[in-house]
Amino acid sequence: DSKGLNGVKGEALATKYVSSELRSNMFTWLPEYNEPLAKHYGYRRSVHSGPIKQGETYSFYQANLERKYGEDFLNIWREVTLNRMLDWGFTSFGNWIDPSFYHLNKVPYFANGWIIGDFKEVSSGADYWSPLPDPFDPKFVERAQYTVSVIADEVKNNPWCVGVFIDNEKSWGSDGSTESQYGIVINTLRRADTDSPTKAVFTQKLKEKYKTIQSLNKSWATNLSSWQEVESGVDLSQFTDSQIADYSMLLKTYANEYFNVVKTALKKVLPNHLYMGARFADWGMTPEVVEAAAMHADVVSYNFYKEGLHPAHWTFLAEIDKPSIIGEFHIGATDTGLLNPGLVHAENQAGRAQMYQNYMQTVIENPYFVGAHWFQYTDSPLTGRAYDGENYNVGFVSVTDTPYPA
Repeated sequence: DSKGLNGVKGEALATKYVSSELRSNMFTWLPEYNEPLAKHYGYRRSVHSGPIKQGETYSFYQANLERKYGEDFLNIWREVTLNRMLDWGFTSFGNWIDPSFYHLNKVPYFANGWIIGDFKEVSSGADYWSPLPDPFDPKFVERAQYTVSVIADEVKNNPWCVGVFIDNEKSWGSDGSTESQYGIVINTLRRADTDSPTKAVFTQKLKEKYKTIQSLNKSWATNLSSWQEVESGVDLSQFTDSQIADYSMLLKTYANEYFNVVKTALKKVLPNHLYMGARFADWGMTPEVVEAAAMHADVVSYNFYKEGLHPAHWTFLAEIDKPSIIGEFHIGATDTGLLNPGLVHAENQAGRAQMYQNYMQTVIENPYFVGAHWFQYTDSPLTGRAYDGENYNVGFVSVTDTPYPA
């Protein structure tokens, strides 16, 4: 359910509906449903972005693996991949490595999981992938415990598992304006206490600090009639300095609860493995949330798609004083037949190789970074991945499982 990609078999095939003739006819050949390579069809229930909301998929990479390695292609592919990692000098598998690698005991790896469920949510106002969880909702605590129990059952205390990433690239907010940095607080204050567990906590924090509504009004330059008005939700667009300081306190309260819930759940079932954080995107992180992560995570993780790590951008690492890791970066080109080089561009494959070296050198030179993980091992499909259409030349190998020598 969390991945949303499922096989379609038997009676369900008779209900097939073509929602896009353009997409359906894009390929000169696809296998018939009764042919061996038909096992690589799938179905995605929902997508993040794209021309259609759900539909049939086909894994050309997996089909090429079967063509290349035969009937036992998955086992052979795993062995080939392990041997490549060792031969190429890589020291670990990063986020989203398939659990089938967990107990092969040849390359260290990082396990991963998503906390999903019907818990309440909050919004930063710029929810790129999805809204944020409400960590004060008991249902979120329950789902966090369930998620890490599944991971623990997969890992089985394996010593080759270095640590665990939970969640990814959440829209915590961003520097630049009061609204972007404190969107979680501003949007949550608009809600009623009865609708949002986080809002109820925010109201309580303000009551504890100010005691009377008159004291709050003086600090915030507002004209609120009573605490009941705050409890019902307030929509504020002008901000005093002391109000912004309170927003910072409330954001820390929220973020601290999220990371504490996840860490507590994880350490209960996997006490011997590192908690690697939630992999901050550079467009979705604020000082308050990073500080909260550093209080609870063993290693703070960042996805950073640039040409390298400029020292001026990372001066805050000295303040939080915590080991850090790059969870994702990549460089691509358009000399392979793929039409999109990805988020960071090189002229060709040789340029990719040189830019890779340059990026890694900036990681090595920063004393707070303990490593970096590349995204991703394989190129994207030419016609785009099902979830959001990414069609990048960012793999170490092509869709035919052929390495790029450079």
